[in-house]
Amino acid sequence: MKTLLKDRHVSLARALSKLGFCSRSLSEKMILAGRVSINGKPCLNPSYRCALASDKISVDNKKIFKESFKYIILNKPVGVVTTRSDERGRKTVYDLLGDVGQWVFPVGRLDKDTSGLLLMTNDTQLGNLLTSPDSKIPKTYNVTISEIIAPEDIVKLRSGIVIGEEKFLPAIVNRIGEKQIEVIIVEGKNRQIRRMFQSIGYKVISLSRTKIGRLALKNLKPGEWKYLTHEKVKFLSDSKKK
Repeated sequence: MKTLLKDRHVSLARALSKLGFCSRSLSEKMILAGRVSINGKPCLNPSYRCALASDKISVDNKKIFKESFKYIILNKPVGVVTTRSDERGRKTVYDLLGDVGQWVFPVGRLDKDTSGLLLMTNDTQLGNLLTSPDSKIPKTYNVTISEIIAPEDIVKLRSGIVIGEEKFLPAIVNRIGEKQIEVIIVEGKNRQIRRMFQSIGYKVISLSRTKIGRLALKNLKPGEWKYLTHEKVKFLSDSKKK
C-alpha cells in the first residue's frame, strides 16, 4: 500500500509522526533538544509549519524519508498493557514485539484484562480511519459472563444500552456457549462491553477481541504476532464499506 504525500503544511512535530518516524510526543522532545533541522537549518519550534512533500526534514543530520508502512497483528495476552512503558513495571505490548525497526502505535487499545486482536502500525491515516467514530468499523468480541444470560437481556443489548446519560449503540449479540456470548460493536468507548453487561446485572469473566472489520485473529497464540501484507490491510480498510 503506497501513500502519496500531499504538500500540505503541518507542525514539525506532527510531520515526524506523519512520516512514520516517531510519536508526536517524542518528536517534540527531539525538536526542543535541537536534533531536528528543516532544509538544513535547525528548528527548535515543534509548532513550526512545514510542507510534508517539499521540505527536507533531518534528525541528527540524517534526512528523514517517508517510511514504508508496517502493519502488525498481535494476539495480546491478559495482563499486558497497551502502552510504550509502564511506571508500575508491567509487561507492555512493546515487550512482546521487540525491535521491529520502526516506530509503531496501537490502533485503539485493549485494557489489561482484555486479550485478543491488536493492530499496530505507523500508518496514521489508517489508524485514524479505524478509530474514527464516523467509520463505524465493527469489532467482534468473545465474552464469558458470570451466569447464563436471559433472553430479555439479549434484547436489551441488541436495542442499545443507556447508562446514566450515556447511550451505547445497538450491538449484534449471538450466544455461542452456555455462558459465552459473541458481541459485535461499532463504537470503542472505554471498557464498553464490561459496562454494558454490568448495567444489566452480569459480570464479565473474560473478554477477547477476535476481529476488527473483516480481519480475524485466527491461529495466533497469545503473545504471538505477525506482519500483515498490503493486501490484508486493504481488506481491512475496505471493511468501512461493508
